[in-house]
Amino acid sequence: MKSTLTASQIVRTILSFALFALIAVFTLAHPLALHLPGSGYAFLRGNFGLKLATAFLCIAALILLGRITYSLRDFSPLLYASYVLFAFIVFFVLERLTCDVGPSSHWITYRIQWIQILSAISVAIIAATVSPNLQRRFEGPHARLEHDKFLAAAESSLDDFYIFSGIPDSSGNIVDFRFAYLNPNAERRLHTSRETLIGKVLSEVRPFAVSSGILERYLEVVRTGVPFTTEVFIDDEMIKATWIHVQAVKLGDGVAVTSRDFTERKRITDRVNFLAHYDPLTELANRTLLQYRLDAAIVQAQRENQKVAVFMIDIDHFKQINDSLGHSVGDLLLQAVGKRLLSSVRETDTVARMGGDEFVIVIPNFKSLSDVERFGMQMVKAVDQSISIGDHELNVTASIGLSIYPDAGLEAEQLLKNADAAMYVVKDTGRNGLHLFSQTMS
Repeated sequence: MKSTLTASQIVRTILSFALFALIAVFTLAHPLALHLPGSGYAFLRGNFGLKLATAFLCIAALILLGRITYSLRDFSPLLYASYVLFAFIVFFVLERLTCDVGPSSHWITYRIQWIQILSAISVAIIAATVSPNLQRRFEGPHARLEHDKFLAAAESSLDDFYIFSGIPDSSGNIVDFRFAYLNPNAERRLHTSRETLIGKVLSEVRPFAVSSGILERYLEVVRTGVPFTTEVFIDDEMIKATWIHVQAVKLGDGVAVTSRDFTERKRITDRVNFLAHYDPLTELANRTLLQYRLDAAIVQAQRENQKVAVFMIDIDHFKQINDSLGHSVGDLLLQAVGKRLLSSVRETDTVARMGGDEFVIVIPNFKSLSDVERFGMQMVKAVDQSISIGDHELNVTASIGLSIYPDAGLEAEQLLKNADAAMYVVKDTGRNGLHLFSQTMS
């Protein structure tokens, strides 16, 4: 990318060169010089033009060196070395000038001292004007190019992108952040323009950042330099019920943050996971989750010398209700029975739908057999109550079989099979009751 000096840079450079020329004219044209034809000052007058031309050649070499080193992509170190070399050459020329002039005149010595002072000032001005101009000339295009690339990427990003600058306390430790930049996606997410937010304090604009611990995580990134990634659920006045994936990296004394809304993806993932473990109609545990929890209960019972109760529950005459009133009424009946069973158990217990009109309840770590049987009868009574479904008032009952680990079996499959056998005993003896499996049944 080719670059040219700006008008301001050209003017400042010309003025710096002109100051050098002014020193020469002021010195050589002084009347005192015209009246000292044979003195050492004649040497000064006779050789100053050559040495001044040498100094200007040094300046030209400096500019050329800047071009060469720029093309080698190693601009800054060599450039600043050339500044030092240039200053050394100029002061060497001045030193030679002063060494060649004898002490024949106080006015000559005074004038030479002024030459040295003004020349030193000129060197300083050149370093302050030409050097930054060259630096900007050769580095500026690349800095602008990188800035333009970053801005284009940030502005068109599908993610929300923020830059926060650090706010230090009296000790210099970063304690909060200010909005320094946010892209259009971030503006839409926060429903606020960047003009309104830039310069505002993060903790004041987004109290959620404090309450959720996000602000502290940002501060940790600044302290350690280690990036972090997290997922957070946001539901406040700016962002409603949204899952956000957040990634933060250190940027100077602040952080650069990329965030992405993955609410829909999480909803789908959660739904898939839910369907893998729960019955979609009743939202009770399905056969897969039941097997897992029953196995876990057996392992715990073995380790702690406890017992596990397994209830098999079947709704009496469900097929007749389903056929006569329709599947929609049958589904609502299953949901109602499932809710009644679930409301009667502890959090540590499991209520599952095996399929059709069969439910299973797993009770780990119960106190006594009488407590378990009492609970079973409560389930019988809970089902044996009228259920209103639309215009229908349904009176249903349940047949419940009970098996106990380890008395009725040592494995989940055997416990379920024996509980089912006990349930059919109830059905065969009039339904609407509870029966405990015993080894005499097998």
